[in-house]
Amino acid sequence: MSKGNEGINISGGSINASQIVVGRDARSTQTTYNITGQQHAIANEVAAAIADLLAAVEDHSDKISNKEEAVQVIQRVAEESQKENPDKFTLKGLLSALKESLGSVVEIGEKGNLLQKVIAAMMGLPYL
Repeated sequence: MSKGNEGINISGGSINASQIVVGRDARSTQTTYNITGQQHAIANEVAAAIADLLAAVEDHSDKISNKEEAVQVIQRVAEESQKENPDKFTLKGLLSALKESLGSVVEIGEKGNLLQKVIAAMMGLPYL
């Protein structure tokens, strides 16, 4: 009994495929997820969390010694999070600095934690 070719032999040219299976009884399943809707929802959550945090900073500005700097950092978080490919290290650094400077004000700290959670969800990371 002769053995048949169970592999792929390409001589010249190229191959472009989303899936290739080779071998006896080989099977393939392709699952496609539409995450555009999820990304849009998360982007809305990030925007809402940023707006809530800015409002909390404004409402409790008398308790913040560096309000202008905090607002600038929040704006930088907003800008970075709106990029097509946000830099997770930049966001982590900004959020860490923000938490450190605003965390002592309970009413603001809660809003900052929420922002961290939604950005972590946006980036597909565990809670920052």
